[in-house]
Formats: sequence, C-alpha cells, structure tokens
Amino acid sequence: MKRLLLVWCLFPLNLFAAESTESNTGVWSGEGEFGFTSTSGNSDSENLNASLGISREIDTWRHSASIRTIRAESDGETSVDSLALKGRSEYKFGEKSYVFGRLRYEDDEFSGFDYQTSVAFGAGSRFVENERHLVDASLGLGFRSLKDAITKDTEDDGIVTADLTYKYMISETAAFVQTVFLENGDENTHSESNTSLTTRIAEKLAAKISYLVKRNSDVPPGTKKTDEIFTVSLVYGF
Repeated sequence: MKRLLLVWCLFPLNLFAAESTESNTGVWSGEGEFGFTSTSGNSDSENLNASLGISREIDTWRHSASIRTIRAESDGETSVDSLALKGRSEYKFGEKSYVFGRLRYEDDEFSGFDYQTSVAFGAGSRFVENERHLVDASLGLGFRSLKDAITKDTEDDGIVTADLTYKYMISETAAFVQTVFLENGDENTHSESNTSLTTRIAEKLAAKISYLVKRNSDVPPGTKKTDEIFTVSLVYGF
C-alpha cells in the first residue's frame, strides 16, 4: 500500500515537471512550518511539529501537496507519533468550478489506527474569491483502507468526502483561515476542523496560531474519538 501511495505521489510530480519544461510557466510556491504543539485526548503531551506545503497553478490546473509530522518526547525517548500526507489536483472547467482528485495517507498513533489511506474524486467550486474573502467547497466519492492498531485487521470501504475552506484577509499582513474536512464511510467517519490565524512579521516570515480538532467515529477500545492539537509556530514562505 505504501509503495502504491508513493507511485501516486510521484506520478503527478513527473507530469508537472514535464509540463514546466515545455511551457516554462507556473512556478511552485509553498511554506514550511515549525513550532510547538500541545495535544489532549488520546495523548496529553507537549511536542514539536513540522509541516511543508507546496502548490502550483498553471492554466486550468491547480496542484497542491502537504506533509505534517508531530514528534513527541517522553522519558528521554523521541518518536514520530503522527505523519500525514495529502495530495490534490484540480482541473478548472469554468470560472469558478473544477473537478479534483485527492490522496490522503495518515499514520497517527493518537487515532488508534496503524494507518488510514484514501483516494477520492469529485467536483467543487470557489463560490467567493476576491481580495478579502475566499470560500471554496467540494464533494467527492472514493475508496478508503484502515488498519486497526490493536487487532491489525484491515478494513476497506467506499467513502463520501466533503471539504470547506474559508479565508479572510484581515489586513495586508494578517489572515484568518478555517478549513473543515469530512470523510464518511461504513467503517468510520473521519473529520478535521482546522482554525488558524497568521500574521506576517517579515517579508517571508510569519507567526501562526492554529487549533486542529480530529475525530474518528469508530475507534479501537481504549482509544478516544477526538484529538485536539494547539500549535504556535513560525512559517517561512517561498
């Protein structure tokens, strides 16, 4: 499964590289984030977090990918407790409308699953897009695989996905962003709500406060359904 995910991730990147060589337009942009994290729920600890996100828009295509990891230290031992990979490509067929393909892989010890991985396809629209506001929503259908951390059983099911993003430019240097993600299937309903406030403190450097709530409706015994992650970090844009 991990090899399949790697192929899914690398194949679009190879296409994007070839496209860039031919047209020499559309550049990758992104941001790297590093900060302090406090978690409550299945794990009450203080950690360090790091993430990297990249995106590119060229002609009728929008591409994005991200990786997020949380490293916790307890009794002098350090381990990676959470790793999340996401990739998404959109093809615009109208001024605001688009179709998309999305890939998600999560190896999160907090959740009670060894891993969750899913692939989905659907359609969406940027209902509002101006200098101050952005409202983007999408719906999709796909397939998901879950591995129970206790029984080691793997469960596969079909899913319905929903995404909502709202961005508000408070000023030229400050932005508020709220994202909501839902992945619903027979075996489990996974949801995420991420609220963040970013303030630019230099040309490419910003301070960010974020609050992430993750929930799984069906979890192994002894595992809490909800995890809350509060993060204060520095963000470098490129």
